[in-house]
Amino acid sequence: MVNRSRVKHRAFLLLLSLFLMMVHPALSASAAITQEDGDLFLSCRADNDCVLTPTPIGEEQVSGQTFASLVQPEVLTFEFVMDPSQHHVALLPEILREFQLDFKHQTEAGSLFRPAIDLRIILGQNTNDWSFEASTLPELASSNYELEDEPLSLNKGRVLWEDDPVRLLFSVTLDRPGTWSLNMRGASFLKLDIPWSIDAEQADLDEPSSTTQPIETVFEDIHRGALVGADHDCWAFEVETHEVLTLRVDWDLVPIEVEQPHPVPDLVTAAGRLSPSPDVVVDDDGESLKITYRWRALPTGDYTLCMHGSPDKIQPYSWSGLFGYEGLGPTDPSGFASASYYPQGAAFVGDIDRAEQLDDHGVGLLLVSLMMLVLFLVVAMRPTTAYGVRFGLFVPGVLMLLVGGILHPIWAMADEVQHQDEITLDTLIEMRLQQLWDVSAEGVPEQTLSTHTGATWGMLEGERLKMKLDIEEAIPLDDGRWQLVVPELESLRLDQAIFGQVAKGATQQTQDGMLESQTVRFILLAGRSLLLDLLMLEAMLVVDDQPKSSVIHIDTEMLAAPATGSYAAPAWSTRPAGVSADDWVRLQGSLFPERISISLCDCDLDLLDVVFLPSDGFDGGDVPPSWGVRSASGLLPYGGALMLGGLALGLAATWMEVQRKAKAERLAQAFVNAGENRWD
Repeated sequence: MVNRSRVKHRAFLLLLSLFLMMVHPALSASAAITQEDGDLFLSCRADNDCVLTPTPIGEEQVSGQTFASLVQPEVLTFEFVMDPSQHHVALLPEILREFQLDFKHQTEAGSLFRPAIDLRIILGQNTNDWSFEASTLPELASSNYELEDEPLSLNKGRVLWEDDPVRLLFSVTLDRPGTWSLNMRGASFLKLDIPWSIDAEQADLDEPSSTTQPIETVFEDIHRGALVGADHDCWAFEVETHEVLTLRVDWDLVPIEVEQPHPVPDLVTAAGRLSPSPDVVVDDDGESLKITYRWRALPTGDYTLCMHGSPDKIQPYSWSGLFGYEGLGPTDPSGFASASYYPQGAAFVGDIDRAEQLDDHGVGLLLVSLMMLVLFLVVAMRPTTAYGVRFGLFVPGVLMLLVGGILHPIWAMADEVQHQDEITLDTLIEMRLQQLWDVSAEGVPEQTLSTHTGATWGMLEGERLKMKLDIEEAIPLDDGRWQLVVPELESLRLDQAIFGQVAKGATQQTQDGMLESQTVRFILLAGRSLLLDLLMLEAMLVVDDQPKSSVIHIDTEMLAAPATGSYAAPAWSTRPAGVSADDWVRLQGSLFPERISISLCDCDLDLLDVVFLPSDGFDGGDVPPSWGVRSASGLLPYGGALMLGGLALGLAATWMEVQRKAKAERLAQAFVNAGENRWD
């Protein structure tokens, strides 16, 4: 009896283990596509039950007979719905990494034909379609229908929310009788590289229920939670005796598309009165967003703290409080510098002490050439000038002087003038800040915000950058190239430029005296984007030869490129057409700073602080070849040498003519003296 019971027990455990193994894929993939797992396999559990699963399950093959013909083709339609359904919030990628469909059609004669297929992939509200043409001749070996690194259309939004649909549909057009088969169990699949995902339910474990039922807590404890959609997270606590009450909120890094706005939390007394406006310090280091609020000398008693979210947004956070006394610290306005300058030289790869001074093409040499040309013409055109000197020296010298000393510098000075369709560095900065201001406004689609924020120098794909720069120095590099130094960057104040755009935007403060959410968002985005744009410009101002002029022209079309940086602030997502994709990726990786921290203090005076730690792996080998930067030039590459040659010939001819004339005068004088002596 005991033995039978043990056998039954073991059999039960074995069956239970087999059952768990069968259902394990579904259990282990309850979140559907996430950052850790974006592979979906075509699986059929039954003829009419086909799904997309995170692991291959079900039938190995689905097949059937067809009696189709060219006159009466047959269309087979398959639909695969993701199971389990989407549980996480995920950010969709811009490309489909890989798709494989193993569908075969064999005729009655045994030949393999590749039928036409129309494919549709539905990701949330986005629909993408592809078509595969049919083969006209039989194939020796069957081949899969493949897609690799295909761009995805995400015009309906990149965010895949909970329970959003993920479906794959394809229609096969059969025009020959035979046998068809769809192979699965890992043979047919699609793969997505999901850049970001979050389990909203797990992140929001600490969420209070409502504004009317705040959670009782201790102000100085650490609290963790998330604002999911239009949440109202509220806590009730007692405020003790203090001089400074400090609240610090650390927001996790999330994509721009789902980032919550960060208005000042409501700090309400037991009587329902809103506390005065605090000092606010915002610190964005690219990994998290830290916002510190400081109230001074609040009345003691019971308070309620509430943070409010927006629909279709999600962002985890943690917060803690502190009762303290007045003193200096990183959250105090006195910890901010009065000015925030661009850190010029962070992208220099040569020795600045060896820099060569550059000048523009002045009018001095042109005036000298004109005077000498007039002199040579007067001497050459005299009737007494020897023909050999006139045509052998004067004419070549005058032509060389005309081309090298007059036409060449005139051409060069014309090239140094700002062209009608060119902009200056100041204009580029103004346009960039205006662009960031416009896209940071409420109601602008998050995809639009991300696209414009990440565009290098604010230039989108297909746009053309034409700019004139005035350069004072050029640094020689070890490989023979020259890096150009922009003097305007040395005195560029980031805070003045950014706050100037805020004033230009006519932003009004709220009734509480706090900067509006758009303004805060703009300042953080602008501080980071402008610094990275100027860093990239400084790094790429490299030319092959030593410039002949201090005026530099840039002319390039911008192409799309993979972005670098963070989800919240993508960078360098467009590249000059003259730079290859591989060179651009290498430049991004080596140039991107070790740390960028943008801190904003909304205090009595608005202050901005930039902490910048450059990359230590950037060198001259990372700078791509010439891409559209050129120095203003004259008519000829060696115009100066031609001018000197003309001057030399003209002076030699003039000297010879003067000597010949003097010799003739001496000879004539000798004849005169000889005649006078004879008459005597």
